[in-house]
Amino acid sequence: MQEKTESTLGQLKILWLTSSYPRFKTDSASIFLQHLANNISTKKHEIHILSPDHINIDSTFHDPFITKHNFQYFFPRRLQKLAYGSGILPNLKNNKWLYLQAPFFIIALFFSTWRLIRQINPAIIHAHWIFPQGFVAVILGKAFNIPVITTAHGGDAFSLKNSILEKIKRWTIQNCKVWTSNTNATAKAFGNKIPLPNIIPMGIDFKKFSSGNPEFLRSNIAQNTLVLLFVGRLVEKKGVSDLLTAYSLFSDNQKKKTLLWIIGDGNERKTLEEQAQSLKIKNNVTFWGKLPNEQLPDYYAAADIFIAPSITDSSGDSEGQGVMLLEAMASGTAIVSTNTGGISEVISHGVTGLLSPPKQPLELKSVIIKLIEDVKLRKNIAQKGKQAAQAYDWSTISAKFITLYQKTIH
Repeated sequence: MQEKTESTLGQLKILWLTSSYPRFKTDSASIFLQHLANNISTKKHEIHILSPDHINIDSTFHDPFITKHNFQYFFPRRLQKLAYGSGILPNLKNNKWLYLQAPFFIIALFFSTWRLIRQINPAIIHAHWIFPQGFVAVILGKAFNIPVITTAHGGDAFSLKNSILEKIKRWTIQNCKVWTSNTNATAKAFGNKIPLPNIIPMGIDFKKFSSGNPEFLRSNIAQNTLVLLFVGRLVEKKGVSDLLTAYSLFSDNQKKKTLLWIIGDGNERKTLEEQAQSLKIKNNVTFWGKLPNEQLPDYYAAADIFIAPSITDSSGDSEGQGVMLLEAMASGTAIVSTNTGGISEVISHGVTGLLSPPKQPLELKSVIIKLIEDVKLRKNIAQKGKQAAQAYDWSTISAKFITLYQKTIH
């Protein structure tokens, strides 16, 4: 039993199950999990990560103290399209034939986890997302007598709402050793007939995002021009369509004094670019595409206002937490977002940001203009946001998970 739980140095061997993980050095797929894993592993804990296979995985991409494993769920390999990209739920919505891959995904996850448990004999299984990772983890945890921790990130809470999946998710939460949620809003989306979670948000590298250099990006911009910034996947729940509509409602003079930068990629990008064209704001809007996470601090630092116009999409999915909000806050950038999902637990309206009702572009426009015109308010919000973001540094968040791991095995 000693070998299974802790080495003589107190090292834990932990198996993570996740539906995505960075595939190469500059990949941003669930990069918050990579940062969390790295911070936990620096405490000399051994982490094994099982994530879906993908044709773009770089087998030479490694992290110290982290061993990565991948499961192939469809043949030929190049047809594996369920995970990564815009994310599983948007991928399913955009390509109905991918529903054929879903059963193979779950079966492959199950047997790959079973083999890995036998191979490494972990002390704990930590499943990121309640379904399917948490569901598979609980079944195998019971079979091998290994404690299971499940973590809800948002999409697993706000969507997947049919009755069978709802029962599976509740059963998973009721039968794991302990579960965590990034916000209370995410936790409440599972209903009331479940144990209370540990609320542990995802975090940021505060030092990195507070050290961005705006000079190069702003060198070709007129001195008095304000940069409005969005960062995130270009999928329905991010609400970028509302942001474009809101920006089109600016007066000609307001447009002359501002630029809108959109960073990210996803299945809505082409539609959004066409919308910018039809709204006649294309000359003021730059679609930067997907950028490496390492470059983002400079873009946040170059921006005057960060805007996250999140909504509840047609499948019921919403923003569980919004890590990009924390990144912008750490950068000292004033925040405008919407009161949806768990955002109001990250942003205190009027203090660390301004919140607008979702799906109301006219209201969104008014809130953005308020920050543009009130320089003192903009600076105060930016300053207080930066102070608040320090509490989300990975050193603090990882310590909470390590404490939870240690409590779980004792």
